[in-house]
Amino acid sequence: MAVPDMVTEPEEPAVWPLSGAGQPGTPGAPAVVGVADLRVTNAAAVLAVVRTADPHPRLSEIVTATSLSRPTVETIAEELVDSGLIEVVPAVPTRGQRSPGRPARRFRFRPHAGYVVGVDVRPRSVTACLADLDGTPVAVRRTTVRADVSGAARAEAVTASALGAMADAGVDAARVWAATVGTPGLVDRHNTRVRQADNLRSWARTDVVGIVREALGCPVAVENDANLACLGEQWRGAGAGGTSSDMIFVLLGERLGAGVIAGGRLLRGHHGAAGEIGFIRFPEENGSGSEGTRGGGAAAAGRRPGLEPLPAAAISGAAGGDQAAVAEIAAYGRRLAEGVAPVLLALNPALVVLGTGRFPSGATAPAAELLLAAAREHADGLLVDPPHWKLSTLADDAVLTGAVHFALSSVEVVLRTRPTSLAAQGV
Repeated sequence: MAVPDMVTEPEEPAVWPLSGAGQPGTPGAPAVVGVADLRVTNAAAVLAVVRTADPHPRLSEIVTATSLSRPTVETIAEELVDSGLIEVVPAVPTRGQRSPGRPARRFRFRPHAGYVVGVDVRPRSVTACLADLDGTPVAVRRTTVRADVSGAARAEAVTASALGAMADAGVDAARVWAATVGTPGLVDRHNTRVRQADNLRSWARTDVVGIVREALGCPVAVENDANLACLGEQWRGAGAGGTSSDMIFVLLGERLGAGVIAGGRLLRGHHGAAGEIGFIRFPEENGSGSEGTRGGGAAAAGRRPGLEPLPAAAISGAAGGDQAAVAEIAAYGRRLAEGVAPVLLALNPALVVLGTGRFPSGATAPAAELLLAAAREHADGLLVDPPHWKLSTLADDAVLTGAVHFALSSVEVVLRTRPTSLAAQGV
């Protein structure tokens, strides 16, 4: 079976639909549509029917769905089969029935025609996931790195992890069509560079996109980890299948951050710094269990921004019922709610998802539920229209899932508009 590869000429810039940045067209005279353009459009229509029809469609059903002529559909179907994007479904004989002729062919999409790579970069690890065109993980490779490693060495770990996952799955670079690197810090609006990453040495001075693109030979984007976690939860996590067009994901890991989806789009802000709640100066709690120093002034200015990560001892203790640890988790939840309440008032989300990276096992689930309940209860008293609160269902895979989704969205643009730009290459 031949597999498709990205055509290198003419090369078109990659589009990242999930970046939240607008992709305005250039004003000018109306475009002239030629025969070749119509053929590409027709191929996209045929592929869309094959991908969405249930059960797998026959040729006649594709003709009906697209309103194209049968000879046109036959020709396009053969081209898509040759490119490896679709295949003929083997006929299943019906017991006790004999067909007078050859059974009508049915077609189905081949999700393993191509792949994308999502990467989750953290201070002490790099994890890469190879996924097919349905977004199903095929291979995952995790690499441990030192927290003080240089930006160049960290980028090498990214490429090594990605190439390792590809090798584990037996997939060569020609079949990887897009990649996204999730990272702490501020990312520019075009998803091409890391602007600031205080906890990763020289990372902002490293051409992450260029290094990974050179190694994989495909379009590469870089995006903030909390943003990707939010997209991942909306796609296949706590926000999937519900009202998640206005939601906030709160990253509670080694650092504090948030991803925001407003009106169905990722909210990144003018410079890509939206959601950096780690710079908020959170209130302290006094002995009575209520928040002490609120607002501005010298007391607030003297506090460090952000919240320190929850201690592992407090998490395990609260999960086991230790009352002091329970009180510590509840206080943390109230401080979190107090700090993010202005953000919730400004954005009025329908859903807030708390990340569970600090709660790695089922044994710590009671502590996570306690944190959620404390934050929700306190926030409800501070807001006009309280949102629904949930714990992450993707847990430690939220960023990785979002990175796969982000990369896949770029490939989807090609599949929906110009699938015949994927040329057949023999394996």
